[in-house]
Amino acid sequence: MRGFVLSVLSVVFVCCNLLGQTVEPSAAVGKDILQLEFETLYSVEKSATLKNTTWNIPNVLVRYGLSDNVELQLHTPFTKDRCFENNGLTSTIFSFKEVELGVSLNLWGQRNIRPEAAILVRAISATESFGFKEIGNMVSLNFSNTIGQKFTLGYNIGTTTDLDKHTSGFYVLNLDYAPNPKIHFFVENTVNFNWDSMRSNCIGLGAGFKMGGNLFVDFSAAKSLLHDMFYTGAIVTWAINTKKP
Repeated sequence: MRGFVLSVLSVVFVCCNLLGQTVEPSAAVGKDILQLEFETLYSVEKSATLKNTTWNIPNVLVRYGLSDNVELQLHTPFTKDRCFENNGLTSTIFSFKEVELGVSLNLWGQRNIRPEAAILVRAISATESFGFKEIGNMVSLNFSNTIGQKFTLGYNIGTTTDLDKHTSGFYVLNLDYAPNPKIHFFVENTVNFNWDSMRSNCIGLGAGFKMGGNLFVDFSAAKSLLHDMFYTGAIVTWAINTKKP
């Protein structure tokens, strides 16, 4: 069970292709808990003479427990892209294009082999308009099974529709191992696909550590199985009880 708690306190949104530990939790944070997640991620992708680097600086995810079964979310992704040709820098672009608002609802708890489950729904709005003229969405079903006292198997399946109304599907499979309450390790497979082809398939490894109190830090690295691309990153998670004196 402790492994599952640590996983919940160290996850990030799966809307983008390049993330750290991307599996979404199968339960909302507790009532009155404000959870702040700060992620920095650096990725490199190469193709012939071209190279593209992306740095999230940082992404911020805010989770708040409206009740023990309902969680509100706010995600603000910041990115810095640099493009190279023949090792020469051709462009640098800083972007803050989207704001994501969402809610996670608990569906049921684990019972024997039946997994714990939640549904996550997010609206994606362009920062230029902050309205409904340009809006996308993400919907996912999030499951997990606690196996013994040290292993947790988490898995998500869902769809994402971007601001240009292009829809793709995804699934995430994550195995988490927590040998003690202060450390955990994970291996993860993340796949994005269209209805006729696979867009990305990444294998990642990572580890997380409890730094004291309600502060956690996770490190991860992953490699694409379809493209010449890899990424590495870190997530700092801070959970605050807003009703605690």
